[in-house]
Amino acid sequence: MAKIEKNIAHQIQLQFPALYRDEGHELVKFVEEYYKFLETQTNMSVYNNRRLFEYRDIATTLSEMIIFFQKKFLADLPLDDVGTVKFIVRNIMSLYRRKGSESGIVLFFRMFFQEDVEIYYPASNILKPSDSSWKTGTYLQLFPNNAEFPSPANSAIIYEYDSLAGKNIIGSISGARAAVDKINFIMLNRTLVPVIYINDVKGTFIKFDDIITRVDGTDVKFGQVQGSASSIDIDQTAPRTTDNNIGDIFDFTSSLGKGGRAIVTELQDEFTGTISYTIEDGGFGYSTAETRLHVSDQVIILDNEDQDFVIEERLRDASGNEGFVTGQNPAAVGVKMNAGNEFDGTAISTLDRTPNITLQPADFSLSEVNSSSPGDLFPDTGDPDDVTVTLSNIETVELITDIIGNFLNVPINSTNYSTVPPALVPMSGADPTPALDSVINEAFDLTPFDIGKVRTLVNVNPGASYENDVFAILRDPVMEAFERHDQNLVLSEFSANFDKGDIITQGTVTGEIIGFDSTNQVLQVRPYAYYGFTAGTIVHESNSYNVITAERNYDTRKFGENALVSTLTEFSIGRINKVKVINSGFGYIDQETVYLRDANNDVVAQGTLSALEQGVTEGYHGNFNSHIKPENKIRDNDYYQEFSYEIQGVVDPIEYDEILKRTVHPAGTKAFNKFVYKTKVETNIGSKFSLTRKDDYVVGGPPVVGPGQSANTYAVTSDKTDITVDSTILKVDAL
Repeated sequence: MAKIEKNIAHQIQLQFPALYRDEGHELVKFVEEYYKFLETQTNMSVYNNRRLFEYRDIATTLSEMIIFFQKKFLADLPLDDVGTVKFIVRNIMSLYRRKGSESGIVLFFRMFFQEDVEIYYPASNILKPSDSSWKTGTYLQLFPNNAEFPSPANSAIIYEYDSLAGKNIIGSISGARAAVDKINFIMLNRTLVPVIYINDVKGTFIKFDDIITRVDGTDVKFGQVQGSASSIDIDQTAPRTTDNNIGDIFDFTSSLGKGGRAIVTELQDEFTGTISYTIEDGGFGYSTAETRLHVSDQVIILDNEDQDFVIEERLRDASGNEGFVTGQNPAAVGVKMNAGNEFDGTAISTLDRTPNITLQPADFSLSEVNSSSPGDLFPDTGDPDDVTVTLSNIETVELITDIIGNFLNVPINSTNYSTVPPALVPMSGADPTPALDSVINEAFDLTPFDIGKVRTLVNVNPGASYENDVFAILRDPVMEAFERHDQNLVLSEFSANFDKGDIITQGTVTGEIIGFDSTNQVLQVRPYAYYGFTAGTIVHESNSYNVITAERNYDTRKFGENALVSTLTEFSIGRINKVKVINSGFGYIDQETVYLRDANNDVVAQGTLSALEQGVTEGYHGNFNSHIKPENKIRDNDYYQEFSYEIQGVVDPIEYDEILKRTVHPAGTKAFNKFVYKTKVETNIGSKFSLTRKDDYVVGGPPVVGPGQSANTYAVTSDKTDITVDSTILKVDAL
């Protein structure tokens, strides 16, 4: 469109010949002033003719003409403000193009009522039997590569993974076919691993399949399948928890793999008794390398009201079968039998105790031997996967572990105490011929020990098929030999604030109060140190007290035998026999051992993994309309129908009812109204959250870091929080 000059009076003089401009100034000036009059007076035709194109534009038209635009484009719409009419006329096509849609209704209220509304469809909460669809995903984890693939026809042409997207692929060995949906890359164990998600799978891709697709008429290889977790063979000889159910879902972990999940498909249905263990008192003086968990494997059932058996006393029957006592109650005595031994039911003729007591067969009955719990002991096997303990309050000490009894037959004037015989074993020191004049630290070797309080038992097998109570004790035979005990501390002054379980300190030595005699001002304490407390000052709750005397309390059990472990025989079913992999995760290795773990990260079973096929992702419902939930309703003849929708806002339906129907209301539907008021307020409520950097990323898995590293955590604090308050009053009106 050509530009129309609004003012031309300044060009009038140029329209006259030079003679007029030179000799007729008055005439030229008169005509120029006349044109200025026509151009500046709003009621003159020239003024209006030169602005007709502006009047056609709603943004620049005369205010008197706004009414005509409104009648033409916004007939019967509730608009009075001139500025608003101009804006809406210019954008009215956006509303008309959205007619019949949710966005059209929202835009309608924003334009004409300056209010936000929300649209709710009751159909989304109608219960529809058999309407949900179940979906799963399939993917191929490939061996790491440089993501560059040369064309077999021309090595100068290099393809990358973007050439694979949307293509059909085939496995070179399996012949399986699929369509590529997308390609992801994950950082797994500090290596970038390509993962191809596939659809419409025909057959099964297997490990070492080359992924082949045709690009530009040439078959190109895009990497090789590494294999993902596909099945787990449950180890039924390993510890398995009870009370599981078919359908339970557990994570499975290994040394490298992450993100795998499996569902229970088969359980052991045999009713069986298993043993659970609880550390009641961790004692002190135990070491990981030497602590043994002794569990009774045969029970003598008898009248034992006095409970006069002694822990660790040995029992032997007439056939020479032997074991030692690990616990008792008024009706039974638990015995840890020697390997391969079992009381045969005849008279137990000798008890290795004082006084000797002989039991007759009529006095007792016997359970069968059951040695399925706790399993092999780490001190005997050296295998960290066997039964062991974890410690707290650890102290490192150096001790001589040679047993004097090994040298009792050596003459005092011998030139070599290590001669075997008469010594039973050589002395442990560096001196090859220790004698009476030898230096003690050369005759004997100092052995370092990390001793402490037992915190937990690790890798204990609960066993199976128990029918009687089980008794257990924790023993460290090396520390027992040193005969260290708890202590009695005699104080110069006594406090009423002393209580069992309180912690006291003396320099670097820490201990726990286990009892007290306020009359004699004596504290009974368990020092978490080999040499314990001495006379001097102790500190309790920031207060200092003077110790007059520190002495061993021989009424307590020795270090290395003073822990207390309780057992509970639980009769139940539900050990896991079979599972199905529902999420293959990433990074698992074929034939490695994996552990099924519950929400508390406790192992419920273990097995051998097969990782030779394509991976699967956990299934999910495409929608939930067929699920019975509180929000799902039965279809009715009015509100809960496919053709219903609800406008949620603050505008009175009386104001917009008819207008809505004529403009954006979808034909064949029924509208309802619900009053919903929303507002935002700012508060000074502080909030804090943490962000954890994951050095490795595993889809569906926890934060992963490299070996020997820990995740970096950053705290981010916000001093303001937006809170949205919804106040809702239900009002349903049909339009």
